[in-house]
Amino acid sequence: MTTYRFRVLLLPNPPLEFEPETEVYREIEIGKASTLTDLHEAIFEAFDRYDTHAYEFLTRDEHGIATRSYVHPQLYSGDESWRPMDDEEIDRFLDHAIPDDQPEEAKERFRDLRKNPPEEGNAAETTIDELDLDQSQTLFYEFDFGDGWEHHIEIEEIREGSLADAPVVVEKQGEAPPQYPDRNR
Repeated sequence: MTTYRFRVLLLPNPPLEFEPETEVYREIEIGKASTLTDLHEAIFEAFDRYDTHAYEFLTRDEHGIATRSYVHPQLYSGDESWRPMDDEEIDRFLDHAIPDDQPEEAKERFRDLRKNPPEEGNAAETTIDELDLDQSQTLFYEFDFGDGWEHHIEIEEIREGSLADAPVVVEKQGEAPPQYPDRNR
């Protein structure tokens, strides 16, 4: 069985006054049969959160282009991953989304994915294995759309071997900020 080791980097959140001087991350090992909901729950616990909210994962290719959205089961509708864009909208976003040093094929892929979005996935029904990830890809994870806790997820390792049970936090760096900085649990 395949095991994945993800580094989940918590991105700064200035509105919630979270702007750490060093990276805050958790490394999580998870088996290929686990779902994205299982990964969400591991991240939730790893960052000491206590109040549940909606979440979304985005898969990204080697150029950082979002390729598909996987949403919280209660938000799942089977619609498109995002609203289709017209050429004018795409042109406005293209300069910000794809750096000039990226190949033309990356820009064309971005254009095609924005015009023809893939169907969104249900995080509770999608296993890690079904994502068909390789080391060049990343994931984006947002938790709590109101407060917008954003995470960049890198694939540290893909190896053969299985975990006994649930996902495991194998490394921590930095202090997890309070989920709500201005209120106590």
